[in-house]
Amino acid sequence: MDLFSILGKLQQEKPGVVESITVMRKAVSEASALDPKTANLISVGIGTALRNPEVIQGHIKLARDAGAGRDEVISAILQALPSAGVPAVLAAMPLAWEAYEGNG
Repeated sequence: MDLFSILGKLQQEKPGVVESITVMRKAVSEASALDPKTANLISVGIGTALRNPEVIQGHIKLARDAGAGRDEVISAILQALPSAGVPAVLAAMPLAWEAYEGNG
């Protein structure tokens, strides 16, 4: 199940929790000096380090929607290599490839 589906289901069961998550994300975004593409690329790297495929997929989509290219997403994943290790990066790579399949 992707991140957006998880949040949708949680919204049905616990709307207050999703509202709190939304408020927190909005506050972080508004206080950030980062543009959405950069912020989501960083989140791709964090998701890679955490080995969380839902986070990786969700932020790849958001980064792509904000204009990130395939090489930028792959670079964000590779940034996790020194701290998260080879297995985490290898697990994330197919998610990037799938997101850009047929789109260069």
